[in-house]
Amino acid sequence: MQITFWGVRGSYPVPGAATVRYGGQTSCVEARTASGDTLIVDAGTGMRALGNKLFREAPAPQHYHVLLSHVHWDHIQGLPFFSPAYIPGTKISVYALLTAADELQHVIGGITRHEFFPMPLEAVPAVFEFHQVEPGVELTINGFHITPIALNHPFGSVGYRIDGDGSSWAYVSDTAPFTDVLHKQHFLPGPEPLSEHDKQSLSAMRDTLVRRLAGVDTVVYDTHFLPDEYAKYPHYGHSTPDHALDICVEARARRLVLYHHAPAHGDDQMDRIAAEYHSQGAKRNIEVVASFEGMTLPIGPEAT
Repeated sequence: MQITFWGVRGSYPVPGAATVRYGGQTSCVEARTASGDTLIVDAGTGMRALGNKLFREAPAPQHYHVLLSHVHWDHIQGLPFFSPAYIPGTKISVYALLTAADELQHVIGGITRHEFFPMPLEAVPAVFEFHQVEPGVELTINGFHITPIALNHPFGSVGYRIDGDGSSWAYVSDTAPFTDVLHKQHFLPGPEPLSEHDKQSLSAMRDTLVRRLAGVDTVVYDTHFLPDEYAKYPHYGHSTPDHALDICVEARARRLVLYHHAPAHGDDQMDRIAAEYHSQGAKRNIEVVASFEGMTLPIGPEAT
């Protein structure tokens, strides 16, 4: 199995001179088995280039499967620009967290309303199917065995452990550390006084994440903030490389991939972040790499 990164940014796309090396498109990762089964994880603006590649490979109608972490803009904005959607006979199955799935057709239909886009969802030649996922309820899609995992993000998010070809990787975006919570009735980010129930829920969520990641070869983790930035924005729903390292070390993962980079982190700063956390990871016996657009990683114990 291998994974390829088509979008590595969080929040909003920032292509330009400052992001040439790491890229400026938002969240989208392609997984592929040795037999050619393909799985798309998140549908940010990086999905446009992925769709063009898939269309070149197979211009005939295909069945595509898209796992969504959640339905914030930076994770769905590429769907209307996915080239295969305009091939009659194409089927696109979209999977999302149980609480969001009922709204998926409304949400995706909303971003293709005539005020915003020239073709409404119901006029797109492809057939869209929407499926619910629930943390802990496993599913199989072609050659992939998938375990959804609840994450700590405002209004909910889900990560995925994905097994295939005798190896495994995990996608953990978006999530905050398991020390803060943003209640739905509050609209300004900020730490809330934690009730005992909150503390127990967050602790259980973290324990479950570590358990689900146990022995995973590669973990792609939301490392949007540096520690000093996180101190200013303690619950926008994102983590730091330090938080990710702690989780991956406990889970005994072999490799951590820094992901969902902050829009303000240009190439030079990303170089420094990559070098710093590669060094920190080496001290804790874990390989740390920073994701960039176009990067393909083989997954498995023999991978380098």
